[in-house]
Amino acid sequence: MNGTDALLRIDGLSWEAGGRRRGVPPGPLSVGSGQTAVIVAGDTAEAEVLADILLGLDWRFRGKISVNGQEITMRPPEEREIGLVPAGGGLLPQLTVERNLVLAAREHRGSSQVHGRVGFMAARMRIEGFLHARPHELAHDERLTVALARALCRHRPVKVVLVEDHTGSGPCHAAVSAAMGADPSLAVVVVTDDRTRVASLASPALLWEVGDVAEP
Repeated sequence: MNGTDALLRIDGLSWEAGGRRRGVPPGPLSVGSGQTAVIVAGDTAEAEVLADILLGLDWRFRGKISVNGQEITMRPPEEREIGLVPAGGGLLPQLTVERNLVLAAREHRGSSQVHGRVGFMAARMRIEGFLHARPHELAHDERLTVALARALCRHRPVKVVLVEDHTGSGPCHAAVSAAMGADPSLAVVVVTDDRTRVASLASPALLWEVGDVAEP
């Protein structure tokens, strides 16, 4: 796949960790529409660093990140077309499913637009039946589906879904399936700390491992 066909392109991404330079394989690494890629980190902490870099929450890195042909390397999180499904769902436990979605949809929208967006996304993800439930009342896969709906409720349309998979949390497969079912044009990237949990989700060409990187 060439760079113009990729929804997500990662090129030469590396960062400092524990006195070593760590990074993804030399790029460019590309994920296209309808594809799922897996990036395997050394441990949970490293997986979280990589996710933060892709989301724009950590700036201590080298390399370039592009979405849909536009470099986003220095853009803040709200200007990136990347939605996050945290390990376990990451829903606010004190709020109902509906209120979790409203918080995500509220940015830059009036109240009528917010509720319209939430209603549309609930129907699209088939979660209307538990909008008034709280996260602890949902099964694990249901929480992941709600977390995906929350990511897709954002004002800026999402083109890439970043799914976290951590040892100690339930499997992430439901979020990947739900993303492809909701919009087959999305690209999905799973960031994991254990390849054995998710190796079946991506083809060998789209399964990459974080490793040591030589200093430039």
